[in-house]
Amino acid sequence: MTPKALSAFCLIMRRGSLAAAANDMNLSQPAVSRLISNLEYEIGFGLFNRDKRTLTPTEEARLFFREAERVLAGMDQLSSVAEDIRLGTGRQLRVVAMSRLANSILTPATQKFMSVMPDVALTLETHHRREMGRWLTSGQFDVGFGALPINNLKLDVRPLGSTQAVAVLPAEHPFARQDVLGVADLVKEPLIALTHDTLLQQQIEAIFSTAAQVPKIGLRASSSLIACNLAAQGLGYTITDPFTASIIRKPIATRPIVPEFPLEFGVLTPSGTIASTATEVFVDCMRSAFESLSVTS
Repeated sequence: MTPKALSAFCLIMRRGSLAAAANDMNLSQPAVSRLISNLEYEIGFGLFNRDKRTLTPTEEARLFFREAERVLAGMDQLSSVAEDIRLGTGRQLRVVAMSRLANSILTPATQKFMSVMPDVALTLETHHRREMGRWLTSGQFDVGFGALPINNLKLDVRPLGSTQAVAVLPAEHPFARQDVLGVADLVKEPLIALTHDTLLQQQIEAIFSTAAQVPKIGLRASSSLIACNLAAQGLGYTITDPFTASIIRKPIATRPIVPEFPLEFGVLTPSGTIASTATEVFVDCMRSAFESLSVTS
């Protein structure tokens, strides 16, 4: 599988035609067509449905496209790293975080890090927790931050910090007058749940099952941030971490849940690798931001 074939495939996907891809690559259309045919033979499935002179991407092609672009981006980045090494200049740090941390503590952590190590070329990305292990173990990132537990033998996991789950309610909700909320209180109101494939939803379900209660689910959202914004609109309540709740701009009330339910977060690095100085400094900045927001939230 050659970089040239991957580039041809990605160009067709982006530009919408073989002719445009051939023009961008300064190749003939038959040459690009051969690259695609060879790529399809290597990977074992078709990438395009061919109708006369039109190429229509298959469903497999759409899935493969995302990964192929990631590989090509990594190769571009590798060239940049090699150039920095050759010239003896520049250091890079690639960080990935799940959205709940990226939307909250990542910003103050980055600000502190850049004040300490301004010469480091920092790349920040957010990915679903399920995908982070794959990106880290493939060498796309140096360090990741996500919710625990994570069961991946190819990752070294260290604690980042722990906080308690909170209920997020409309600011004027009668429950906002209470200092804490019990599970028996919450089952009276519609829960804005998350989709079943999220760790936080599994943790929410554990909160209710431990108390032998069944929540009244009104809506489901794919992210905690969306659920919090729906709660702010008076469509129910949701359960999340204090960090996510702290970034909601609309008036809301956040109340601790009793009994307490801990939410653990960790630092993730590829197993067996030696973390760079920049990585360790960034981890310290994340821990500091985590502790600061834990106190103020």
